[in-house]
Amino acid sequence: MVDAEETRRQKAKNLRYKKPIVKNLNLDTIKEDLWGIQEESEDVHWYTDSEDGTDSLINALDGDEDEAYEFKMAFADLCAECEQMIEDLNEEWVPECFDIFFVAAGAGNSYGGLLGYDAWEQDYFGLSCTDAYAEDEAKKKLKQMTKDDMIAAARQCFKVYHAYIGLRNRYDSLKAAIDILRDQNTGYLQVVREIEKLYEAVSKNVYSRSEYSKESQDWKRYTDALPQEAWIA
Repeated sequence: MVDAEETRRQKAKNLRYKKPIVKNLNLDTIKEDLWGIQEESEDVHWYTDSEDGTDSLINALDGDEDEAYEFKMAFADLCAECEQMIEDLNEEWVPECFDIFFVAAGAGNSYGGLLGYDAWEQDYFGLSCTDAYAEDEAKKKLKQMTKDDMIAAARQCFKVYHAYIGLRNRYDSLKAAIDILRDQNTGYLQVVREIEKLYEAVSKNVYSRSEYSKESQDWKRYTDALPQEAWIA
């Protein structure tokens, strides 16, 4: 007996290539990524405005406060520009063919492959062996446009692409630098917390303060291992 529901499910799966997108270069992914970059940039701006973050940043830049200020402003600018691009994508013209344009252009080779929409599952899934069919389907849809419309759409698609990639590259460069600063500061904070914990343990009572107590031995072993720089206020 034929299972009608399973037949419809399988048919939808076989037709995924009819509505393809590039996995990491489609309109929804771009918007989500911009939101993520904006949120992360706000977090970094907040972090570098904190006392610990400012100190780490200035120390890493050899005490150059002007350069530290420029670094912080770079994240503030990036945050503002991401917000502006999100607004532009919602308010300005973005061609309906945006997603299939990059499929037809072969962008799947550089941006994570292709996904196809499954009408049954109401979601996108990988295509793998049917990528060629998906590209052909995208080209077929583009060919239905007039030449003037296709040229106008291509210009706008590349305009959006270049704006997004520019922001993405700036974020990646800045984030690499701030990750180093965060890791450095996190290390300092871990040392401080461990010292505080050991100090509380050794100061707990007269027995813990004894030279031969476990608490005193732990305190001595840890503090003896610290470099002299760790004690500089």
